[in-house]
Amino acid sequence: MKKTKQLLAGLLVVMGSAAMATTTYAHSYVDESIPADGETVEEPVETLTLHFDAGIEPATTVTITDQDGEEFAVQEENVEGDDFIVELEESLPSGDYNVFWQALGADGHGTEGEFNFTVDAPEEEVVEEEEVTEEDATDEDAIEEAVEEDDGAEENVSETADEDTSDNNTGLIVGIVAGIVVLGAVVFLISRRNRS
Repeated sequence: MKKTKQLLAGLLVVMGSAAMATTTYAHSYVDESIPADGETVEEPVETLTLHFDAGIEPATTVTITDQDGEEFAVQEENVEGDDFIVELEESLPSGDYNVFWQALGADGHGTEGEFNFTVDAPEEEVVEEEEVTEEDATDEDAIEEAVEEDDGAEENVSETADEDTSDNNTGLIVGIVAGIVVLGAVVFLISRRNRS
């Protein structure tokens, strides 16, 4: 009976140690990503999301290169739970890309890996300016002259309006001053009469 208890206790210790080892040594690896490994995306890529199967630390990094080995700049990296979100400085144009990642797991162990995807986005249309013909240039010159004449007419109207306003203000000021002088004279005469 005593041996059975010891055997059972030993078995529990071994099983507990195995369970702790599995939990403690569960390293962090990418199990999903957006874009996914091998995926062909039909729009420019501005953000990458790497989902890890275990917790990661902010020391995790990503390097994105194209088929020629040119590296693309990362604007911002954030850890949100088990997700590592990468904002790029510029959208990735059409081409094949390799993402190399290095993660520091919550358990303190480092892991690394890579995945690939393709961007097959339609090219942005570039609108070319049409050549300006002599006739178009003459029309544009005529329009500019008309606008300048119109601006000159507006300035003349504005100056005339300013002069009218100025004349009206001068008359108003003269009227107020005259009113004050007359009122002062009346007050002076009344006060002299009362003294006499």
